[in-house]
Amino acid sequence: MRHPLTLLFFLLLNLSSLAALAQTGTVRGTVKDATTQEALIGGTVHLEGTSLGAPTGVEGDFLLEKVPVGEYTLVVTSVSYKPTTIQKVTVVADKTTVITTSLESDNKQLSEVVVTGVRRTNTEMAVITEIRQANVVVSGISSEQIVKTQDRDAAEVVRRIPGVTIVDNRFIQIRGLSDRYNTVWLNDVTAPSSETDRKSFSFDVVPSSLLDRVLVFKDPSPELPGDFAGGLVKVYLRKPNFNERLLTVNYSSGYRNGTTGKSFFSDKTQAGDAFGFGAVKRSLPGGFPTLGTAYQQYERDFYARQLENTFPIYKMKAMPDIRFNAAYMDQINLSNLKIGSITSVNYTNTFTNFQIDRNLYDVSGERTDQFKDNQSTNSIRLGAIQNFNVVLDNGDRLEFRNLFNQQGRNQVTTRTGFDNNGQQVRNNYLLGYQGRTTYTGQLAGQHTFNKEKTKLDWVGGYGYSSRNEPDLRRVSYQSIPATTDGGLPTETVLTPATGQVDVNNAGRLYQKLSEHSYTLNANLKHNVQVADRTVEIGAGTYLEYRKRDFNARAFGYSLNTNGIQGLRNEAVGNIFDPQNIGTDGFRMDEDLNSTYRYNASNELEAGYVSFNIPLTTKLKVVTGARYERNVQSIATGINGQPVEQDVTTNFVLPSANFSYNFNEKNLVRLAYGRSLNRPEFREAAPFFFYDFDFNVLNYGSLYLNPDSPLKVATIDNFDMRYELYPSSGELIHVGAFYKHFTNPIENVAVLTTNLAYTFANAPSAYAYGVEVDIKKSLNFLDDAFGTNGLRNLSAVFNASLIKSEVSLSNSMVAWDRHRALQGQSPYVFNGGLYYQTPDNSWQVSALYNVFGPRILFAGSIDYPDVIELPRHTVDLSLTKTITDRLTLNAGIQDLLNQKVNLVQDFNRDKKYSSSDPSLTGYRRGTYYTLGLRFNLEPRTRPLTPVP
Repeated sequence: MRHPLTLLFFLLLNLSSLAALAQTGTVRGTVKDATTQEALIGGTVHLEGTSLGAPTGVEGDFLLEKVPVGEYTLVVTSVSYKPTTIQKVTVVADKTTVITTSLESDNKQLSEVVVTGVRRTNTEMAVITEIRQANVVVSGISSEQIVKTQDRDAAEVVRRIPGVTIVDNRFIQIRGLSDRYNTVWLNDVTAPSSETDRKSFSFDVVPSSLLDRVLVFKDPSPELPGDFAGGLVKVYLRKPNFNERLLTVNYSSGYRNGTTGKSFFSDKTQAGDAFGFGAVKRSLPGGFPTLGTAYQQYERDFYARQLENTFPIYKMKAMPDIRFNAAYMDQINLSNLKIGSITSVNYTNTFTNFQIDRNLYDVSGERTDQFKDNQSTNSIRLGAIQNFNVVLDNGDRLEFRNLFNQQGRNQVTTRTGFDNNGQQVRNNYLLGYQGRTTYTGQLAGQHTFNKEKTKLDWVGGYGYSSRNEPDLRRVSYQSIPATTDGGLPTETVLTPATGQVDVNNAGRLYQKLSEHSYTLNANLKHNVQVADRTVEIGAGTYLEYRKRDFNARAFGYSLNTNGIQGLRNEAVGNIFDPQNIGTDGFRMDEDLNSTYRYNASNELEAGYVSFNIPLTTKLKVVTGARYERNVQSIATGINGQPVEQDVTTNFVLPSANFSYNFNEKNLVRLAYGRSLNRPEFREAAPFFFYDFDFNVLNYGSLYLNPDSPLKVATIDNFDMRYELYPSSGELIHVGAFYKHFTNPIENVAVLTTNLAYTFANAPSAYAYGVEVDIKKSLNFLDDAFGTNGLRNLSAVFNASLIKSEVSLSNSMVAWDRHRALQGQSPYVFNGGLYYQTPDNSWQVSALYNVFGPRILFAGSIDYPDVIELPRHTVDLSLTKTITDRLTLNAGIQDLLNQKVNLVQDFNRDKKYSSSDPSLTGYRRGTYYTLGLRFNLEPRTRPLTPVP
């Protein structure tokens, strides 16, 4: 750890000594309405004859940084106002020139003006404005702040949002609730999921460089989908901007303690691995018999020999991680039609090597099994985005959005240790490759009618996701005495006995999931005059159809009765070589009795009506109701018997959101809404799989209870929040919430064994908590203490404290009746300090995150809850602008490198700590990054109203 820190220190020291004093200054100011003296929001300010410009914010303020010294003419414009110019604006090096001006209203009607541009939505000021003007409780983060954090993908980005934590580096929890209680939309339609076992969207498929902003809606509203309780996450990808032409290239390299430069195990590489397409070459060979085909033993041996021996494990050195991204933004002119375009490609190649301690315990808490894993993972991601944006002559907009992501993961796990109370030595191996493909395409439109009294927006989308995991190999060896009296020496042999087929300990699994989704989201808003108030009436619909197909084939090796016993002693790389298949060796049989397949579909039709009513000049209410009809169908078979489930539900979901604006800087929100939580395909499907990591079986609910489908959970949500906006770019939010659950769905232990989990409804539960969110400049400390060092320092802090409890009936005596809701954290804290120089040439940030202990699996009286303990993380980042075209980025992530620790509360004291028996524990390793950003062709076109 010391060596990389030393290198980073000297690198930064040398860069700082080379930095020259920039001969630039700053222009800031305020623009107001000349008649009302109210702040003018959304105006445009630019310096004549330059490409320097900026919009006016919520306080009518603007900021132009890095302005070369000299004398300029400042031009101020805004739709429906007369433009104004200010002559002889002098810019002095390292000084700030302050301008205050006002605009007079133009006599032209607004309908006579068309603005040829796209509103900037990715700045910190724009996101704060959107949060302030929202009708519900919202939190968010902009790409402007994302750049400061050096986060690599959307999973790392969203954990900076108040009340949000990340599970397994991919899935989100909001307000401490399990990821199953959250919904993700990508550009205003449901996001495709490639996860077979989780409801949630996997956030790690979206690189941070492609994000425009991320918003989290925390209470229901008629126009929002009804299926969420923690929050609705809206992820918006970057879109073209007509006033920019930009080509940027980013390249970075990463060093991880414990991985980079160390020994690393790998599967045999195949063509396509370098770009994430390696699953194709690992599929079953062409001509392989279809599922259920009857054939003779000699035929079975023939086909078994067609499978390549991919069991050898290769050893190498883990290379430094690489990340590359290129984005090009421009405007295409076709006759009189202007088309904004943004194209982006990204590529990552990363390595991790974790040393994982794993343990199993009996009902008394005594350890029975003790293992140590060496888990080597090489991950490849290739992504692309292509968005087009068109503004028509009448001001209507059309967008065509495309996102493609391909991921490949090559993982090898070697496991050594003891089981059966330490009496038996085991060596286990897992080798697998996983390919994930995600595509989403959307066509969207925004239209205005009747002099902008009526507005229509719509999005039609198609999503495709697949998860292909071919040739997952699992092999287990055990050591047995070589002599009949049980004495030494011992020999290591294949675990399954002669003639025994065990696909989990000597087998190959081929599985593939594919899902298609079709969506349509349309919203109509119309303003009507009631007395002296303008009431907005809204109506809309959301249609969604999803179809999933999951198929798997499992093959197990067993030594024939007349086989050579010595073959069971062969090393993992040789044991199942084709030459060892035959009557004197191994045979391969397919498992036909398990549920390795299911088909499912989900049909959702929703409609809503809403009313946005200004009761007074300060008090506003948004109320209405949403109706959702849902049909979920699942079909499979158990032991040759078909199992089908068709569940139709109908719900009316009312909501009301009140907001009271004391003034331009202060407001209070009160909200109530009903939402729901539907069982996901995987949770309900009559299907089970073996989890190698935890050495347990996971069952869908219908497998254990085919006549008792999971119920839809309903949630009553109450929210209250006070919001303060001290100045531009700053906010202080303090809130409280309460949620009551009926029939919540949880991941729980199966009562008949301590080695299996399933999904079940609890009768009811509740959760309540408080939240604080602060984004504040620290320049007021300079004013208080008469200093000047904190003027460019800002702080971000958010915290959530949550209490939850599940209520179980008296008949459920086998369960722990006094515990938190499964997946819930009692607290979440995020903090950050950001510093940047006046010319923006240096940016430095320090970020902190911690979450409270959360239940991963709800246990029973015999098998206690599995808890993930808190983990404190500290991230540091530095950005240095070397020239107008070149920027250096450096970062340290997970500086503390605290242990990921899953424990079990065998003493049932609910005081979770590292003294509790540990089920799983490992360290991820501190991560160092160094990168360059090339801004190759910047050009800005000022936004100009065109009559």
